[in-house]
Amino acid sequence: MLVYKLAKFYRSHFKIILVLSFLALALLAWSNRFIQDDAFISFRYADNFIHGKGLVWNEGERVEGYTNFLWTLIISVPIFLNLDPTRFSFAIGILLFALSLYFTYRLAATLLQSNHLALLTVIFLGTNHTFSSYATGGMETQLQTCLFVACMFLLSDSVASRRWSRMRLCLLSVLLGLAVLTRPDSVLLVSVALPVMLFHIRRAEGERQKSLLSVCVLGPLVVLVGGWLFWKLRLYGSVLPNTFYVKVASLNSLKRGMFYVYLFFQSYWLMLFPFLFLIFSRRLFHEKNRQWIVLSMLVALWLLYVVFVGGDFMEFRFIVPILPFIFMHIAWLIFVPLRRLKLQIVLVVLVLAGALHHALTFTNPSLRYYDIESTRGLSDLLTQESTDWIGIGKVLGESFNHDANVSIATTAAGAIPYYSRMKAIDILGLNDKWVARHGEIVAAKPGHQRRAPLSYLIERKVNLLIGHPQMVSTASDGPAEPLSENYFYTRITPRDVLPQNARILEIPINQGYKLRLLYLTESPLVDETIKRKGWKTYPFVRSD
Repeated sequence: MLVYKLAKFYRSHFKIILVLSFLALALLAWSNRFIQDDAFISFRYADNFIHGKGLVWNEGERVEGYTNFLWTLIISVPIFLNLDPTRFSFAIGILLFALSLYFTYRLAATLLQSNHLALLTVIFLGTNHTFSSYATGGMETQLQTCLFVACMFLLSDSVASRRWSRMRLCLLSVLLGLAVLTRPDSVLLVSVALPVMLFHIRRAEGERQKSLLSVCVLGPLVVLVGGWLFWKLRLYGSVLPNTFYVKVASLNSLKRGMFYVYLFFQSYWLMLFPFLFLIFSRRLFHEKNRQWIVLSMLVALWLLYVVFVGGDFMEFRFIVPILPFIFMHIAWLIFVPLRRLKLQIVLVVLVLAGALHHALTFTNPSLRYYDIESTRGLSDLLTQESTDWIGIGKVLGESFNHDANVSIATTAAGAIPYYSRMKAIDILGLNDKWVARHGEIVAAKPGHQRRAPLSYLIERKVNLLIGHPQMVSTASDGPAEPLSENYFYTRITPRDVLPQNARILEIPINQGYKLRLLYLTESPLVDETIKRKGWKTYPFVRSD
């Protein structure tokens, strides 16, 4: 009797339950909000752009170290208005998250032919910890996801209704172009959606109508992407971003990429569903609704791309854009080919419990063995007292009056360069053309494959070599023993000739910790600041 009353209440108040579900999931995403260091790379480019220095990393150096052109332009808005870009990114991220849920619901309702299963799909998606967390993060992830789902919804709705008006095709073309401007790898979405659009407009009557519709399909996309590529070629001298040479043209590991995808399904207890997909795929693709083929092609193509680039070091960020489509497949597998109610309930509970399991366990320090950082771990690097990358950037900037004549070199090329506003050499090469192409190849970790050799840093006259930030207790009196050759994430061997008077410098950052760095190339401003601040220096003693 109680079950009957609950079912009746659910059916009669479905719209209210739908709205409340969206609000609850948005609140969950807000509670999972975080900011990560890589977001400040875009913030720095946007800041330089707004202050008349161009869309560059260092003033006068033309390098495209970002892969999110549209997002970087969006982030320039709060900087222009003198607002905090972090808070702005949170607000717009939650809005984009809500739009992603909306388009997921609409697309799922079309494909699953059930508003109830569409709501369940949204709940699966919104309670997924990775998807919920990457509503924020300060990066373009949720913008790309929203554009992906919006494009696939419009495409699927057009196929189902056979409506291919000029306005709809132009809108689809614009959205595809914006997706590519958000991230270049969105070209995979274009490679799936564009052939479908061109195939269906072939059925239009008359050659003139076909030509007009073709212009609507290709025109906005070509103008947006073509104009952007031409501008990039003029400004940076290349249509490929500088990050390509670090992440793709360097050492990659297919094994690592496969493990990255495997670990996602394993951590969320979703390992059963790829096998169910293989069992029931024939039935899925023979349904009257053929849009499933297009959707499955996009998921498969994207996962192959993730494997090819070796995955990522951030918590499954690269899988977020296709998560709405993955959960649509899961909802179909649970409720269409499987007819036993008890089994359906068990599988629904499994998906939800897997999301909870991941949220509770993925911050386990042992996972760092796989070089995959949780969203919480990424956030802690910026704010924890023992790391405090934001604090480092602020202290450096205030101490040297944000003088670009004092240069730093670091692997943490986000918050520290952004808040210091000093000239910065990215040791990992994402924002440095020479390192991206000629730096030492040291690992297969995405974005960390190359590093700048010491000779290059000396040639660039780096004043302060931070390397990977090394914080030590304020109670420490100085280096107690010789430092290892990789202490500053730049190999310094006994054979290397350092500039005269190169020494260890310690800068207090907060009450409990100070930053240990190498004062590499002398500068009158640095010398004056050391004397004025009373900072301690020590001879640099290398281990044999």
